[in-house]
Amino acid sequence: MLITIRAGAVAVAAVTLVSCANALAVPWTTYDPALRVRIADAIATKDCATLEQLLATATRTSDAHARVTGRPNDDLIAFIEEARAKAGCT
Repeated sequence: MLITIRAGAVAVAAVTLVSCANALAVPWTTYDPALRVRIADAIATKDCATLEQLLATATRTSDAHARVTGRPNDDLIAFIEEARAKAGCT
């Protein structure tokens, strides 16, 4: 039963992700594939604490990400901020 609920939450969040304008700008190939799923789960379940943690991590690691990939986490940060708004986090 828990798996069914989680899968449903991810499916709902996937639709939400598509509507986030910033999702298209994020260079997802430069991140762990699980990150997108974590964000989707957090949106679907309105898990503001997880979104805050992800935002803090993205902000803290932006310079390191830029050194490795040539791009800072700016688009990811904008996407997480948009995700927070969609989840009703303030």
